[in-house]
Amino acid sequence: MGKKSGRKRQQKAVNSNGAENSTENQEGASQLESTSSTDTTNSKDEEEIDENDNDVNEDEEFADSKEAHEEEKDLHEEIREEENVEDSKQVAVEETAPGAFPNEEVPEHEQTTKEVEHEASKSDKEGALPPRDGIRTIVETGIPDHTDAPQKAPSSLLAARQNEITIKFDSKDAAARSAIESGRESIVKTFNGIKSTIGSAPELMGGVDIDWEFWGRVVENYDELVQNEPQTVQRAVADGIPKEFRGIVWQLVSRSKNLQLEELYFHLKNEPSIHERAIKRDLSRTSFFTNVNAANKADELFNVIKVYSLFDPDVGYTQGMVFIVVPLVMNMNEAECFCLLVTLMKDYGLRDLFCPEMHGLHLLLHQFDRLLEQCLPLLYNHLVRQGIRLLMYASQWFLTFFSYKFPLDVVLRIFDMVITQGIEAVLRLGVNLMLRNELNLLRLNFDALLDFLKLNLFNIYVSDEFIASTEKPESKRFSLLGRKGTTKGGANYYKLDAFVKDAMLVEVKPADINRFKLEFELLCEKDAARKQEIEEYKVKNGQLRYEIKQLETEFYTVNKDHMDVVQELVNTKVVLPDVLGDIEELEAQAASLEKDIKELEAKVEELSTLLPQDVDLKIQELLAENAKETERFAELEEKFHELSVQNNAMDAELKQRGGKKWFW
Repeated sequence: MGKKSGRKRQQKAVNSNGAENSTENQEGASQLESTSSTDTTNSKDEEEIDENDNDVNEDEEFADSKEAHEEEKDLHEEIREEENVEDSKQVAVEETAPGAFPNEEVPEHEQTTKEVEHEASKSDKEGALPPRDGIRTIVETGIPDHTDAPQKAPSSLLAARQNEITIKFDSKDAAARSAIESGRESIVKTFNGIKSTIGSAPELMGGVDIDWEFWGRVVENYDELVQNEPQTVQRAVADGIPKEFRGIVWQLVSRSKNLQLEELYFHLKNEPSIHERAIKRDLSRTSFFTNVNAANKADELFNVIKVYSLFDPDVGYTQGMVFIVVPLVMNMNEAECFCLLVTLMKDYGLRDLFCPEMHGLHLLLHQFDRLLEQCLPLLYNHLVRQGIRLLMYASQWFLTFFSYKFPLDVVLRIFDMVITQGIEAVLRLGVNLMLRNELNLLRLNFDALLDFLKLNLFNIYVSDEFIASTEKPESKRFSLLGRKGTTKGGANYYKLDAFVKDAMLVEVKPADINRFKLEFELLCEKDAARKQEIEEYKVKNGQLRYEIKQLETEFYTVNKDHMDVVQELVNTKVVLPDVLGDIEELEAQAASLEKDIKELEAKVEELSTLLPQDVDLKIQELLAENAKETERFAELEEKFHELSVQNNAMDAELKQRGGKKWFW
């Protein structure tokens, strides 16, 4: 950690001398080493002066940041040339087209480019970035100048978020608008009370200089101030909303305070929830629980999360909600915290982050991926080629708004950005972290690259005081628990102002965000269509499987018949030689018989010529004689029959006489 921060100080030293030594920039590595020791003390002194005069020199700080960004950018380019990275950058830019790298999966959003260009042509004309050609987003100080852009298209996340809040407010019914207006009036009165109490007694503010006039204008008419003085508002947010009335400004900007919702909160507060045990278990394991306990807000934190689980049963409760609710409950009472939580969930889109489908998380990851491709094409292609995906390291960024890593003071500054600019502000933070660590990331391969993204990405903003000290902060999963009991574990551990202001310098245009959202929706539609098609194919597959079973049964039967026929054929082939032999023998016999018949016929013909002419007459005579003999034979037979009858009668009579003979 110390080496990385030391490298950053070395880069600062080179940047401060870059205008005078532009001809020697190609020796960047040697200059970094030679100037580090002499300029480290100067950079520390300059940082201390900047911290003391922070509120006085706002514009100068932004100008210095701009110059530092431009000089650091030039230095990065020169170091790339030294390390022969420029050639790979040119190849990466030229081969941004799908399939440019071996074994690389073509990004799915490439397939929807033409559809997005057609459907988002209006957004492109109203200030969208040029097509994705590997050009880094221009980094400017404050809010970029969009004087040429049409008035209808918001030129910054600040204006886009406020427009959306106004639209959602106008779409509510009269009762809801009345309840919100009543809540707003109540908040304004509270702010005026704080202003009259603390503003008139500067000693109560601990030496902090608050621009009460400006923040009074914010409270009175935030919408008008955003429209007329957006740069001023953005600078104020970059510097941080004063903690004395941070919760008030959050509620006014988001229009969250709703008396109807507060009544509902107190009604649901006493209702039981099935998530109570899980909430209590997770609260004690959350990094910010020590802060909550110190402020006696533990019960309020539990109540807010429990009531929301009852209010929105479809979402219920997930552990990530704790990281969202803690900054809210630390700056307002529990009823107001619940109202702001509902507003963030419904109007800011946080609800989609915690739904089972996590549609909002995937949308943010897609937008971040596209911004990374657009702003840092070299790094993007390096991550793709190494097989690094956003889900491996960036999910917790968007689910907790970096609360899992940073202490509460840093998270509050992040919430200042989120509430004024929307959850898209987290994209700025992520892109800035990748930008600041680009050179280190380009040198690493998969394992080391993934470890760096998970563990060391934030080290670039570790305070120089901690690097110089011998005290090493413990590395634990939850950062604040790892530093519990030390007064240096809060905002002083990180360069808070530098982290937020650097992120504010990263330009993220609403037109780009909308275009990326449209791309994501088209991808989701295609994915849903594919899933539907898959389901249809599954049904058809089931039907085909059934038909296959039937065909298999029929095939079994046919195959069995076929086997029988084959067996018969085999048997036939076995007996066929014998049959053929028999046929040959029979044919020979038939030929012999035919020969005999012909011979006999020839003999008959010969005999017919030898027979006398009166053969027929003799035959008639013989037939007549035969008839006579037959008749005589019949008569003799009849006589024989009669004699037999007489003989039988005589035998019977003889038997009756006792066997006596005729003559004795």
